[in-house]
Amino acid sequence: MASESLLHRIRRDLPVIGYCLIVGLAATSFGFDQGLTGGFFSMKQYNKDLGYYDKAKGVYAMTAESQTMMMGIEIGSVLVAAVISGYIGSKWGRKVGLVIGNLIGILGVGIQMISHFAAAVVGRALMGVSIAFAAQFCIPYWSEAAPVYLRGFIVVFYQFFINLPTFIGSCVDQGTYKLDNPLAYRIPLVVAMAAPAALLCLIWIVPESPRWLITHGRIEEAKVSMSKIRGRHASVDDVDQEVREIIAYVELEKALESSTSYAECFKGTELCRTLIASVIAAGGQLMGVGFIGAYSTYFFDVIGFSNAFLVTVIVSLCSVAGVLVAFMIVNYVGRRPIMITGSGVLTFCMLAFAVVAQATPARNKAAAKFIIFCICCYSFTYSASWGSVGSVMMGEVPSNRLRSKTLAIAMSASWVSALTVITAIPYLLSAQYANLGTKVGFIFGSIGVCIFIVSWIIIPETKGRSLEQLDEMFMNRIPTREFKSYVCTGLVAGYDVNTFGDEKRAVMGESTHVEKV
Repeated sequence: MASESLLHRIRRDLPVIGYCLIVGLAATSFGFDQGLTGGFFSMKQYNKDLGYYDKAKGVYAMTAESQTMMMGIEIGSVLVAAVISGYIGSKWGRKVGLVIGNLIGILGVGIQMISHFAAAVVGRALMGVSIAFAAQFCIPYWSEAAPVYLRGFIVVFYQFFINLPTFIGSCVDQGTYKLDNPLAYRIPLVVAMAAPAALLCLIWIVPESPRWLITHGRIEEAKVSMSKIRGRHASVDDVDQEVREIIAYVELEKALESSTSYAECFKGTELCRTLIASVIAAGGQLMGVGFIGAYSTYFFDVIGFSNAFLVTVIVSLCSVAGVLVAFMIVNYVGRRPIMITGSGVLTFCMLAFAVVAQATPARNKAAAKFIIFCICCYSFTYSASWGSVGSVMMGEVPSNRLRSKTLAIAMSASWVSALTVITAIPYLLSAQYANLGTKVGFIFGSIGVCIFIVSWIIIPETKGRSLEQLDEMFMNRIPTREFKSYVCTGLVAGYDVNTFGDEKRAVMGESTHVEKV
């Protein structure tokens, strides 16, 4: 019966699932960027058109400086765009940001088809803007639109929409890298344009986030939007009830803290939310996911694997498998244990492959296979934990009125970490500089130990809670490790939420009820 009930609820909520899948097409820009770029750096024609001829080795290559510039400028643009997108998301809404981001992304991909290093740099800078906008507007929209029981499942799609294109991009690279003309990298770039173009055609049928509309006082529009999202099976009373609950908490937040500036994200209970979101966003980067995602093919070449492209495809496939597991466990195991266990496994993988690689002779086949296994395990675990569930939590932790700005700060923390990692990797791997090879695992493994400890201290359990219930727990300063057992009472910072809604009835023409979970 429980299974039938769940299936019935899913059928009832097919509209919101459809809208969220359309919005999720924006995230594919990040996935294709990761899948294609790692292959481009080991692609003969790409290095010939944009790099230099290495007389000593008799091959075309790109210098560490060139790789750093391309990756660094892209991440720098992501960082700047993350801050700007927070303002756009707060003022103009999620849909406007999605349209702008995808238009810029298509332009960035098109410019990269020009066979010139400067064009590649400009194109990647524009892609950085698109990537930032995708994270900034996909995750909040999904968190705000999805019903509680589907929120975890739906937001996991963010990582799915990254990993599947990464896998597809790696496969396309595998099929074109032997071409001896610019089509070797132009064909993959054309493939990367498909999803953003589809989103621009379909976004017009997607309703704006009801919570964003309510925050801006557009109550009637919010009711219409909520009605579309919940579908024809939702009654007018159900829609009004959910809208009234959101109104009450929005008004309560305004009464307690009237400002919505970036500075407000670092005050009172908002500081705790910002810290948690930032640790979740930056933690994966600091544990080495950027290294695995962007430089795996380059890394395998440097340490001597014979078919680096094929190994990269396998690693990407493991990432997709990890997301599929996340779909199954996110609503059953809980967010907190998944994140803590994930950080432990990621740390073990990094340290294990570094130890084995250093303890065995160079070109040892058994050691090479073990290193591939560790990286595959890392990719699988990251996608099943920090990549997927981390995205869910980043959408859940911020308050309604500061969600765009808190997420912008968190994503900025992520990309500052990524910028540090990505710009350092070519120098750490290159024979001209540190030439660390697999010793890089010791660096990320050591950081992973710290992330594991911090995760155990600050990451809360958010499974099965409405966004308004999470507001209550944060505003009541409940310790994060006690979130799972806390019983919500409707009493927030000395206010009775229901009474507060009654007091606002004359102004809003509404009363307050509890959201249906």
